[in-house]
Amino acid sequence: MAWSASGLFVATHIDQWDASNLGIDLTAETHKAAFWGSSVTPNFDTDTAYNTAPWNSGQSSGAGYTAGGPLLTGTTLAAVSGSMRWDADNIQLDNSTITAEGLIIYAPANSSRLISATWFGAVKETQDGTFLITWHANGIAALDLTP
Repeated sequence: MAWSASGLFVATHIDQWDASNLGIDLTAETHKAAFWGSSVTPNFDTDTAYNTAPWNSGQSSGAGYTAGGPLLTGTTLAAVSGSMRWDADNIQLDNSTITAEGLIIYAPANSSRLISATWFGAVKETQDGTFLITWHANGIAALDLTP
């Protein structure tokens, strides 16, 4: 099996809200976005951290990309019509030669806990070009908090 969806990593979000109180600040600009190929299959229920199985092999590599991924910048968290929306600046890797099918966002300052995964829908690549991630108009993730 391989990528087939985007989502939030449930174990991290439960630990954020329960007595574990991870203290992940979604507006911190220390989170990273690591790119991955087709060999990984996210398990949104049980995967917990970057650099642990299955996130310890299959990371993208190539010119213009550094292992661990770029920092998320311009992060925001806002209430919009009963939803909590999390967003950041788009990611742009210039002069890159990368192949990736998705990315994970994780919190290095919080034991590299996984926050979310974004599936690109298919393998994407650049050859000495610009790899651009443009987030949805509603942000990276939105939680509808209205009953």
